[in-house]
Amino acid sequence: MPRKPPTIERQLILARDHRRKYGARLTFQVQRSAYIGDLENVTLLLPHGELATISPGHLQEWEGGKRYEIDIVGFPKAGEAEEAGMQVAQALLVCAVSLNFGLRLSYISHEPPSVYDRTLSPGMFMSGEMYASWPQNVVLEEFERAFLAPPRDRRLLLSMELFAAAALESNDRARFVMAVSALEPLAEQVGLGPEVAEAIDTLCQTLDSQSAVPIQLRDSLRGRLLQLKRESVRQALKRLCGRWFQGDADAWAALDEHTP
Repeated sequence: MPRKPPTIERQLILARDHRRKYGARLTFQVQRSAYIGDLENVTLLLPHGELATISPGHLQEWEGGKRYEIDIVGFPKAGEAEEAGMQVAQALLVCAVSLNFGLRLSYISHEPPSVYDRTLSPGMFMSGEMYASWPQNVVLEEFERAFLAPPRDRRLLLSMELFAAAALESNDRARFVMAVSALEPLAEQVGLGPEVAEAIDTLCQTLDSQSAVPIQLRDSLRGRLLQLKRESVRQALKRLCGRWFQGDADAWAALDEHTP
């Protein structure tokens, strides 16, 4: 069914007409409200008659910056609301990249927008916050013990830094990616032996003889072939896992499941 003129669409939306009952909500976070022009409790008139309202969102005590919610309302179908929500997510990211400010999308499901029925009562809303903590003596004992430990390898320090920083990510996807990335610095790739190196050199010689392949492409392919002399990151992690967790058959299966 074709949409009505924008003025009619907005009348239906404001009247909470059941024919325009679907909306989509996105939650995002920025460091300062000035980065989005201090837009707060503002309603935007979208081109086809839909309305988008920007309002402040709830922020946990430990989180920094500002959190906002955008509600895009006025759709006859849930699929249309989700599509519009994705357009808004894209627009936010383009603004962040073009205007050079940080922005984080918060996910409730596997997509940035969550679709809802405006005609249904939202019910009661409550929020709470809890956290676990350590007694002061436990922290001091751990710090003193770690301070007396010998200097660690720079790869291990980088791995620990990534893993510890991942816990501060409020976005589940970003937290997961950073936590998994903490394994990569530990995966020092070693050579696969002289037999493999000889086979790779033979392949490189064969490639060099292919004059029909442009030289720039040959150089790129040769570089990729030479990388095959060393084990992959996955192979390195599997080797290290066998060293770290000797006798634990399930350790590698769990690690492999969560690494890209």
